[in-house]
Amino acid sequence: MPMLFFQRNKIPNLSAGTANLRRICWLRGVLIFAEYPVLMLASVLLQFPLPTITLLLIAFFNLLYIALTLWRLGFTVYPVTHSEFFLQLLIDVLSLSSLLYFTGGYTNPLVTVYLVLITTGAALLPPKRSWLLTFVAISAYTLLMKWYHPLGAEMHYDLSGNHQQMVDLHLLGMWFTFVISAVLINHFVVMMAATIRKQQDDIAKNREHQLRDETIFAIAIQAAGAAHELGTPLATMAVLLNDLQDEQNNSALLPDLNLLRSQVHECKKRLSQLVWDSQQTEAESIMVNDFLQRILDQWQLVRPNIAVEFVPPDWTEPPVIDADLSLSQAIIALLDNAADASPRYVKLSAAYNHHQIILHIDDLGSGIPDAITRLPTAVMDSDQDSGNHSGMGLGLLLSRASIERLGGQVRLYNRNPVGVRTEILLPARV
Repeated sequence: MPMLFFQRNKIPNLSAGTANLRRICWLRGVLIFAEYPVLMLASVLLQFPLPTITLLLIAFFNLLYIALTLWRLGFTVYPVTHSEFFLQLLIDVLSLSSLLYFTGGYTNPLVTVYLVLITTGAALLPPKRSWLLTFVAISAYTLLMKWYHPLGAEMHYDLSGNHQQMVDLHLLGMWFTFVISAVLINHFVVMMAATIRKQQDDIAKNREHQLRDETIFAIAIQAAGAAHELGTPLATMAVLLNDLQDEQNNSALLPDLNLLRSQVHECKKRLSQLVWDSQQTEAESIMVNDFLQRILDQWQLVRPNIAVEFVPPDWTEPPVIDADLSLSQAIIALLDNAADASPRYVKLSAAYNHHQIILHIDDLGSGIPDAITRLPTAVMDSDQDSGNHSGMGLGLLLSRASIERLGGQVRLYNRNPVGVRTEILLPARV
């Protein structure tokens, strides 16, 4: 087992955090190989005495840290977290501060390298950690104005009082400019990074919705084909039932034949209504009370044995909703799910809040797992998990898609102590 720890993991770490942390290592290396030659050149040309051993130790620490980070990225597959990013950049700030401390403090032009680290943090870190890193960098710059080893401490300059004041004012202006630049960079880069992340989330959601719509479209094609194919056998069954009914006028089977004939007639009627409704593309403006009552009347014809409790909303002026066939079918499908889970009790209630209609469908079933309620657009098939909610996946998928297409939402909650609440949010006409 210990040997496995030192073996290179063959599974590549392809996360975006890994790529960004690797770029930070490259940035750290570029800064090292840019800063130290500049310091050495200034020491030679301007004859500034530098603590060479100390600077070499700082450089060695940075190179060792780069090597350890690259090893961590190459030999482990653990994701790179925001905390690790923040720690990496914080160490870079402290390393740069130690370098500046021994090379002139805030008088060293390399002090503006802080802005590179601030910009990197603003682009990669959450806002709170980004502002904390900016505060640490500004604090380090401020401390370096008082505590540092000056360059050329043994050299003496003959500056008049006015010249010295101008130099001090220039250095103070550099500090003020740095603070303003750090705040502005962090503010705007954080906003731009948040905008990019939001665009990426929107693209992912749109792609998810597109895949869902393609699935629904395929189901609709299959349903239309099945409805067309059912027309012929239903017509045949109707003819045969008429013949059997004529032959069995005095038979005990006559009541059953009448029932079968009425059911076949109802199926033909439903198919004809489905074809007619599918040709109606415009939504109908209707009061919510009338819309709900019409849905319940239609649903009770198919599920007459279900005890449904309807709580009509007490509105002075009932709001108006734009409803089409898909909305009616979506709510009926959700009522079917509740009835399948709780045949003895289904409750439908409505409320109105801020130009939004809220429908609640309650049942007394066994509930659904929390993991399923958190899936916004996936097929929620809970046959094996929720007991009585058998086969709710496809109906819930279609209902959710239809309601979201109209600007609404569908949410599922487990009730206490038992049952499920299906919440439907629908936009009302203003």
